[in-house]
Amino acid sequence: MTEKMTTIKDCVDVIIEHVGRELIVGTPLGIGKPNPLVNALWTKAKQEPDLSLEICTALSLQLPKGKSLLERRFLKPVIERIFGDYPELDYIDDVVKNAIPANMKLTEFYMQSGKMLRSATAQRHYISSNYTHAARDILDKGMNVLVQMVAVKQTPNGPVYSLSSNTDLTLDMVKIAKRKNLDNICYVAMVNPNMPFMGGQAEVDARFFDVIVDDKSAYFKPFAAPRGAVNVVDHHIGMMASTLIQDGGTLQVGIGSLGDALVHATCVRHSDPAAYGAVLQQLKIQQRFGDVIAQSGDTKPFVQGLYAASEMFVEGFAHLFQSGILKRHVYPDAEIQALINQSVITEQVPKNIIELLLQYEALDEHITRRQFNRLQALGILKSELTFKAGRIVDSSGQTFATDLFDYDHIQAIQAHCLGDKLKQGVVLHAAFFLGSPWFYQWLHDLDDETRTQFQMTPVGQVNELYGGEALDRVQRVKARFINTCMKVDVMGAAASDTLDNNQVVSGVGGQYNFVAMAHALEDSRSILMLKSTHMGDNGLESNVVWKYPYCTIPRHLRDIVITEYGIADLRGLSDEDCIKQMISVADSAFQEDLRAEAVKYNKLSADWVIPEAHRNNTLASLKNNHNKLKTMGQFPEYPFGSDFTDLELDIIQALQYLKSQSSTWHSKLKLVYKAWCHKPSATCDAALQRMGLDQPQNREEKLSAMLLAYAFGLLSK
Repeated sequence: MTEKMTTIKDCVDVIIEHVGRELIVGTPLGIGKPNPLVNALWTKAKQEPDLSLEICTALSLQLPKGKSLLERRFLKPVIERIFGDYPELDYIDDVVKNAIPANMKLTEFYMQSGKMLRSATAQRHYISSNYTHAARDILDKGMNVLVQMVAVKQTPNGPVYSLSSNTDLTLDMVKIAKRKNLDNICYVAMVNPNMPFMGGQAEVDARFFDVIVDDKSAYFKPFAAPRGAVNVVDHHIGMMASTLIQDGGTLQVGIGSLGDALVHATCVRHSDPAAYGAVLQQLKIQQRFGDVIAQSGDTKPFVQGLYAASEMFVEGFAHLFQSGILKRHVYPDAEIQALINQSVITEQVPKNIIELLLQYEALDEHITRRQFNRLQALGILKSELTFKAGRIVDSSGQTFATDLFDYDHIQAIQAHCLGDKLKQGVVLHAAFFLGSPWFYQWLHDLDDETRTQFQMTPVGQVNELYGGEALDRVQRVKARFINTCMKVDVMGAAASDTLDNNQVVSGVGGQYNFVAMAHALEDSRSILMLKSTHMGDNGLESNVVWKYPYCTIPRHLRDIVITEYGIADLRGLSDEDCIKQMISVADSAFQEDLRAEAVKYNKLSADWVIPEAHRNNTLASLKNNHNKLKTMGQFPEYPFGSDFTDLELDIIQALQYLKSQSSTWHSKLKLVYKAWCHKPSATCDAALQRMGLDQPQNREEKLSAMLLAYAFGLLSK
């Protein structure tokens, strides 16, 4: 029987009563962690050295912390406004400081990008695991407690609960535990009404849990990521990626500025074809990459629309839904879905559907109770019908024979028993979600009918084909699995989570699964979006490299790579042709070195020269196009709005400028000298006041005020 309580403290005591003093606690990645409960367990273990505690999780979200006085002053009111009462995870500080007591441990299989590079504790205890294998691996460690934050909905029959943002591992863990008869696990829910309530597989009753704690003092707003800027590089990559999405297809996309750029370009393609065509023409995208677009893409508005199968339900899918693009419904029946794909039937139930189902062998010639339930659940048969003694019965008591050998029986059913429209259609399957405050409110505000179109599932369902391959294959047609990466070598192998020194930046997550799925599904493609360069310790470095000591995606799974300079279609190419494609989308500052290296090792003909169309791959050329397109009203910096005020956006630009000009001690001194010589204008007064620097009191504040005024002066010209 489920135990219910109203305080976190009582919940901790009950957990220990259930499983003893050796706790191996699993808790969801992202926003599904019950932070107050996790913190209470962590604190108790610190206070009681005889209590053993290991927490197994991923994506422990940290509030942003500024390194400089300027950054801290900027962030303080932003954090208060956006994150509100969000309670930080206590263990993060201990991990960062490498100060975890001997009786405690934290292991993660995915980390917030770049946040734990300097933590020896995090790096040593990282588990390299596919997202789809994480449930298995955590259970194999002996997990005996699962704690999760849940949403709640009051009904006439009492409260019902929702796994909300994190069906991902929880449902897979429960399934594996049942299969292995692991009955020693204590399942614990912490109620938080601020979590969006999601139905379908996410909806569970109280019996799903052993313990439910509803402590009103522990309610808090879930971690929300402010919507970030989309820059010139992002927009160019997103624009090209948008040309490879086919109408009537399937989409997976990740979080971040590149994903936002892709979604924005896709929305423009649908809602403003003329503007979209003008951008294509200005960037000469079809002129340069027409072959791959003709074979695997499209540039016209969407008629059938898209369906999303994505491990992460990102905010971009909400915008695609609002724009009328995310509208292709899929149904939980492989035979029915196949007939929809073939245009044999539509979502509006045809008047001759029983004949069609018989013709295409999607229905037996005798309707059994099981077949009746199937057809009724799909909306093919009316909901008010019942099945008694082998016959269909309507509300008036009239009965209909289920022997379909007799055409008169078929006609009678089609005349009196059919529904109007198919049921159970969904536009998205996803395993977890994370986004901005706007996104969470959008989910909260969905009406029940609309919300059912967005289904949260186990990660084992959405990230793989195993276990439901027949259905997945007919649902995930013309799939485009679009992800980001850090490095791609000229052979097409990609590194997405780890540096060349084996330090983990984030984690494998589900990227490998989606790339492999793109090769397993007919007419599907994997698309890796890559910024061609980054600023390293020694200046500008290429992200297109000759070789890299680590890869997330092996070269035999190479497919499409997009940089801001073009589309490289690598599938099925020889090594030489692959190298040519990758050099052609690299920054021109590094192309010749890559060419020479390939020639040196006999992977490229010495006669090959970089095509003329790809010799001007420079940021200056990119910005020239960008400026022209901005005058046409395209490429906005915040395509879906911003969580910052106009003044804060100006301050962000100033801070970014200062950071870009202070990468070395020499550049810092030069910057300070220029700022000292600069005469401040009144344009910076509001910014100084917002930052609390209008009346600087000490040397650090005076220097910070001087630098901010200088940056503002330059940017306002």
